[in-house]
Amino acid sequence: MATQQEYLSNTQIPFPSYHDEADDDDGALYSHEEAQATPRFSHLLTSVLGSPFLTTSDLPGDADTAYAPSIPLDRMDDDAGLDMETVDGAFASVPRSFTITRPTSPTPSFRTDTFSIVNWNPEMYNLMLPGNGDGTPRCSFLQTGRRTISGYPSSHWSPTPSPTKVSRSLTIGMGFLPKIWDALREGSPSKRGRRRPAIPSWQDPELEYYSDGLIDYANMMPLDGEEGELIDDEACFIDVRAITGIDIVSHLPLELALYLLSFLDLPSILACLRVSRNWNHLARDNSIWRTLFSLREDDGWCVDLRRAHRENSSSLRMPLSMMPAPLELNWYHLYRNRQELDRRWSNYPGAGLSADLSDEAVAEQKEVTKAWEPKVMRISGHGDSVYCLEFDSSRIITGSRDRTIKVWSLKTGKCLATFAGHRGSVLCLKFDRDWDILDDGSMDMDDNVPRKGFMVSGSSDCTVCVWDLWAIPTWGGEPRITAEVRAVLPAHSGGVLDLRIDSRWIVSCSKDALIRVWDRETLSLHCTLRGHEGPVNAVGLQGNRVVSASGDGKMILWDVVTGARLRTFEGHDRGLACIEFKEDVIVSGSNDCKIKVWDANTGACLRTLTGHDFLVRALSFDPRSGRLVSGSYDKTVKVWDLRSGKMVREFRGCHASHIFDVKFDHCRIVSTSHDRKIVVLDFSEGLDTSLFV
Repeated sequence: MATQQEYLSNTQIPFPSYHDEADDDDGALYSHEEAQATPRFSHLLTSVLGSPFLTTSDLPGDADTAYAPSIPLDRMDDDAGLDMETVDGAFASVPRSFTITRPTSPTPSFRTDTFSIVNWNPEMYNLMLPGNGDGTPRCSFLQTGRRTISGYPSSHWSPTPSPTKVSRSLTIGMGFLPKIWDALREGSPSKRGRRRPAIPSWQDPELEYYSDGLIDYANMMPLDGEEGELIDDEACFIDVRAITGIDIVSHLPLELALYLLSFLDLPSILACLRVSRNWNHLARDNSIWRTLFSLREDDGWCVDLRRAHRENSSSLRMPLSMMPAPLELNWYHLYRNRQELDRRWSNYPGAGLSADLSDEAVAEQKEVTKAWEPKVMRISGHGDSVYCLEFDSSRIITGSRDRTIKVWSLKTGKCLATFAGHRGSVLCLKFDRDWDILDDGSMDMDDNVPRKGFMVSGSSDCTVCVWDLWAIPTWGGEPRITAEVRAVLPAHSGGVLDLRIDSRWIVSCSKDALIRVWDRETLSLHCTLRGHEGPVNAVGLQGNRVVSASGDGKMILWDVVTGARLRTFEGHDRGLACIEFKEDVIVSGSNDCKIKVWDANTGACLRTLTGHDFLVRALSFDPRSGRLVSGSYDKTVKVWDLRSGKMVREFRGCHASHIFDVKFDHCRIVSTSHDRKIVVLDFSEGLDTSLFV
C-alpha cells in the first residue's frame, strides 16, 4: 500500500504536511496558488474516507477573495447576504447551499442506561466541566479516569496557544476535519502496532483532562465503543470470520481432512455433501464410504472381494491371481445399493435410513407407502414334492420325493444337473457354498480343470450319501456341474430327517430318535447322542455344540466332543419341527404354530413369535442383520425382526401347498413346497449385488 506522501505526490492533492519530532513545531500550509491548481482536499476525503465532506477551500470565490480555510464566527459579517450555516460546533461557517446535512446523533434517553455507559447528568457535568454557558453537557469518564473529549475553549475558537502540547494538524486551521483524519490515521487497525503506548492521564504531564487547551489527538488511545458515538475506524471494523466461522477442514491436508470425516455417521456425511463444493468433494471420497460401509458389518453388510475378480476373469476370459485392492471398488455405489436393498426388505420405505424411528412413525409409514414387491421366479422340474434346498451365490440344489437331487441356476432358473443316488426320498442335504471359487478370487480355467466340492444328503432310505462335486468351467457360460457318490453311511434305522456340516463334523438325525456325529475327513462315526423320546426332526451345529429338536416337544444341547448333555429346553406346547442354531442364539419352530428364540448359554426363552396358522416347518435367520424367515404349512412365508419380535413382511400366494423348506440371503428368499415348485423372491432387481454376502 502506498504511503501517505506517495499518495499525495501521485495525486497532487494539497495536504497538510505532518512533521517528525525532529522538525520544527510550526505547521506548514500550501500556498493559495497551489491550492487553486490542484484538486480540492475534499476529494481526498471523499476517496479515502468514503464521506463527501466539504471544506472551506471548496467555497466559491475568485483567487483574491477566496475564503480562508477557516472563518471564525466573530469575523462573519451578518450583512454579507450569504445564507451561512455553522459546521460541527461552530468552528467554521459555510454557505448553506454548499453543505451536506448529516443525520443528527440519537438523543440519549433519560429513562434508560442502554444508550451509553456515560451517566447523563447535566448538572454534574456543568459543575465539573467548562461549558459554553448554555448548559450543554460534556462527555467524560470521571470514574474510570479515562480521557475526555472536552478541551475546547468555552466560548469560541481562539488562536491562543494552549499550555498543552498541540498537534500540528490543529495549527493548519482546517477545523474539525484534520482532527478526524488524525484519529483515523493513528487509530486504524493497520497502524495500531506503531502507536505510542498509552500513558494514564495522571502520569502524562502533557495531557490535561480539564484544561482549556487542545488535546494531542495523535497520541490519544482509539475510541473503543464506550464513548457512545464512535468516530474511530475500528468501531466499524467487522471481523467476518467471527460471524461465518473458519473452514478448518478445507485448510487441512487432504489425508487429515478425510481422517476427520471418517468419524462421522451417515446423516453427518450427507450434511457435509451440502456444505460447499470442497466439502462435497471430500465427503464423496471413496475411503469415507468404505468406512461407512464397514461400520455396518454388525448388521450383516459384507462384500466378497473374490467375486470382484471372478467377474473380471469372466469378462477377460483369463484367471486373475490377486484380489483387487479395497479402494478399487466404488464404495459409494456399494453403500447406496445395500441401503436400498435393506429398504426393500422392510414393509416401510425408510427401513435403511430410519433405524431410530418410533413405532408410531413406522406404523404411519406402513399405512402411507406401499412396500416393495420382490420379483418372483418359479422353477419347475421335479416330479414330486421338493423337501429340501440349499443355495449359494450362483446355484440352487434341491432334494425331492422323486429321489433325485437337482442343481439349478440361481439367475436363470435353468436346470444344470440331476443326480440320482438314493433309493428313497431325499429329505435333507448340505453342501459347501461357492466351492468353485478359488482363494484368490478367480475360477480355475486352466485346461478346464474342475474344482472339487463336498455335499451330503439324507434320505428316507436311512442312509447318508457323501458326494464329490465338480464345477467344470465353460467359456461364456455357467460351469458344468457333475457329482459322484464317495460313500454311503448306514447311519440310522429310520429316515434321515436333517443334516448339518462344518469343516470338522457331519451331524445327522433320524426318526429313530438318535443323533449321530461323523468325522468329515475320515467319515468314521464319532459318537451317538441319545436322549429324545420321539423322532429328532432337526439339528443345529455350532462349533462343538449340537442342539436337537424332537417331536417330543423338547430341545437338548449337546457337547460333541464328550457326548454329554448340556441343557434341556422346554417351552413349546407340541412337537418341534425345525431348528436353527447360530452363534449363541437358537430359534425353534413347532406344531403349536409358534416360533421361540432362546439363549443357548442360559436356556432362557428370549421371545415368542406368533403369526402362523399351522405348523412352522422351516426356519432360517441371520444373527447379524436380525432377520428371520419362516415357512409354514399355512402356505405363507413370513419375515421377522428377530430383535423386536415383530413381523416385517408376509408373502402369500407363492405356493399352492405346504411349504417344506425356506432359505434366504441378503437379496432373495428361496422356498420349496409340496406343489413341486421352487419359488425365488428377488429383492435386488435393478441393483448390483454381485459382491454382497
